[in-house]
Amino acid sequence: MPVAIYAFTLCAFAIGFAEFISIGLAASLADSLQASAAQVGLAATLYAAGVVIGATILTALAAGWSRKRPLLVAMLAFTAGNVLAALSTALPLLLAARLLSGLAHGVFFAVASSVATRLVAPERAGVAMALGVPAGTWLGSVLPWQWIFALIALCGLAGALGVARWMPAGAGNITSSDTGWRQLPVLFDRRLLAGASLPLLSHTGAFALYTFITPLLLQVTHTDIRGASAILLAYGIGAAIGNVVGGRMTDHIGMDRASLWLLAGISAVLALIGLAQGNFAFMVILVMALGLTTYGAIPPLQSRILRQARRHRPQALDVASGLNIAAFNTGVPRPRQPNEEHWHGLASRGSRLSRHPPPDRSRRQLRPDWRGRTVRELHHPRQPSPAGD
Repeated sequence: MPVAIYAFTLCAFAIGFAEFISIGLAASLADSLQASAAQVGLAATLYAAGVVIGATILTALAAGWSRKRPLLVAMLAFTAGNVLAALSTALPLLLAARLLSGLAHGVFFAVASSVATRLVAPERAGVAMALGVPAGTWLGSVLPWQWIFALIALCGLAGALGVARWMPAGAGNITSSDTGWRQLPVLFDRRLLAGASLPLLSHTGAFALYTFITPLLLQVTHTDIRGASAILLAYGIGAAIGNVVGGRMTDHIGMDRASLWLLAGISAVLALIGLAQGNFAFMVILVMALGLTTYGAIPPLQSRILRQARRHRPQALDVASGLNIAAFNTGVPRPRQPNEEHWHGLASRGSRLSRHPPPDRSRRQLRPDWRGRTVRELHHPRQPSPAGD
């Protein structure tokens, strides 16, 4: 395996670690920056917005560059964004840092997803970008948040140096007369949009549930914070395994069959969680399976849209890859100011959630309160009665 792949792996580790770290650090960030949980939640939303913009528009604008150049620029920008986050003393500075990191994330993966497959044998293409994502989320409980962002920046810098040193200068070069703004119409190609709709629909639902998983575990499964942390760790382990499994399935049974099996797996796991949400043992297994299927579906879905691009837009593989990455991130929910009764709308009809009191403040601050666009609250909070009633 070329040494450059290890540099890609380190970059992927840093970016994968950074993507959702602000959710796990929400309580620490809110306390340190004197902000509400909902305000801190904007850090994840702006990061996702940056990924969407970077993976599509910025990647299209950089289409005329040698592939090594946008990768280096992206990793240096990612490093700078995390250094800025580590030095943040106010919320606006942190939000700007997260937006910058998200822009770099989008560009890096849009370009790397097509470049990495050229650096290894074709039969290993599905595994090439699966290494190193995601890992290490337990650090959030043992290190100050400033050190965590500094560690991410250090990994990003090391990855950038590795790309600069070992990536061949001509790796992944794509010659095309369409560069810059002329690449943007690719984003509206109906065939590519159809391919991107699969991750958009499937992963919006999966990430929406993951966003609400902590209050679900505390209120419906009736576990404590330690038990919820163990289940979230199981999700991370499943995600790491899923990246490798998804790549190997793509190599052995083909991208179409792998996509079908893993998307069906996501649907089945979501349905089973709705039935078994009150059982701790089942939830450990199912949440781990959700991580496995959600992240396992990424390699075959990415391979499918690259195949479509090679057929219909061969001059714009990076932009097509970015479109797919943007679809994965479009479904990240937006934050909302929490309230006591909002927690009661997080479970399905017939659950025992509404028969128990809302969580205390310490539990509410464990992570920000979010509302996904695809999640329908079945119990709407009642408006307070007018004075005197």
